Amino acid sequence: MAQRNPRATDEPVSPELARKELERLAAEQDVKPINNLDILRADFWPKDENVDDFVRSVRERRRAAEIRSVE
Repeated sequence: MAQRNPRATDEPVSPELARKELERLAAEQDVKPINNLDILRADFWPKDENVDDFVRSVRERRRAAEIRSVE
């Protein structure tokens, strides 16, 4: 399960404040812009399996994880 940001609140935040917070976090963590999308390409799925196989596998793993968390 995803962890909740301890700084997050349920109060509405304006887009301007949200952007400033994201910019602050990016500067704090030394995040740089991505100039080449090829660096995001992942080569982890077998070429002989199509996207439907990938989606099916993800769904099966999520269901299995949900079942384990209930037990």
